[in-house]
Amino acid sequence: MRYLIPLVILILVVLVAAPGVAVSQTSVEQHDLPKATSEAQNPAPPQDVPAPIPTPVPLQPNIQPKEETPQVSPSGEAAPASAPSPAIPVPTPLQAPEDPCLPGLYKDWQEMSVDVQENPEKDTFYVCRIVIDRSRFHLTIEGIKKNGTVQEIYETPVGLGDVNSRTPEGSFVINHVYCYPDVLFFDSSGEKVPGLYSSFFAPLLLCHDNGRCDRFRELGIHGFHGAAARMHHVPVSSTSTYGAVSGGCIRVPDPCRLKWELIRLVGIGPVKKNDRGTYHWLSRPVEVVITGKYPGTEEEMTLATLFQQSVEQVHDGLMNFFGIFGR
Repeated sequence: MRYLIPLVILILVVLVAAPGVAVSQTSVEQHDLPKATSEAQNPAPPQDVPAPIPTPVPLQPNIQPKEETPQVSPSGEAAPASAPSPAIPVPTPLQAPEDPCLPGLYKDWQEMSVDVQENPEKDTFYVCRIVIDRSRFHLTIEGIKKNGTVQEIYETPVGLGDVNSRTPEGSFVINHVYCYPDVLFFDSSGEKVPGLYSSFFAPLLLCHDNGRCDRFRELGIHGFHGAAARMHHVPVSSTSTYGAVSGGCIRVPDPCRLKWELIRLVGIGPVKKNDRGTYHWLSRPVEVVITGKYPGTEEEMTLATLFQQSVEQVHDGLMNFFGIFGR
């Protein structure tokens, strides 16, 4: 009996204390509710969950070109493969025609020019020029050094324009020479006359202040092959290479020698081609100075008189030549 009373008291205490604990638990949960609601609205990423790995882009497989199976014809022979794409055509290098003026052991003028230019004993000139004296029908190649010294390198008698088509006085330029034998002359009807400009032709150019140079009245320095003129019925006043005998061009009696001297002095570039034939650019332009007055007055200067003068000069030259060896 004495243990029953304490037991009843203990049960009553437990019953009274249990609602308080429940209320306190409920109060704490209600205090934390706003925070839980906020976290639900803005959830933070879980700390223990790894970030998602992006899906890798699949690599393209390294596909090797498939070998084509050759097609077989009904006869059992392999059909030809498809034609390859056409190749870009490569232009064939121009070849200069054979030139009887070219010195032996050289394949072309450019090779000869390079060989001469590399010669350490070669005379070097600052400027090279051609001087034509109309009063004497005479041509001279001059080399001018940097100190102003003038040296005569080559000289020859020449033919100039006749009384009706005189070779003009003035300063001109030549910067390219045509190759023999395909340099072309066009007659009055526009027909090509091959072989007339025997071995050499260099057009006379008139240069302007802007640097542009144009051909001057189709005139030039060249050899002259009289047989070609007669064969193709080219109207010429004379086939001579001395005196007032041409249509205005300068005719030289030894075009091979003139060509060799000119290329030796200034050099040339590779061969080119146009409607007149193949040609070379000179490595340096050459000035052509035409000076002096025609001999005699206009009344005296007839073709017959000039021809007689040229014959007499040639005769005197031959007499001197044979006189030297006849002593």
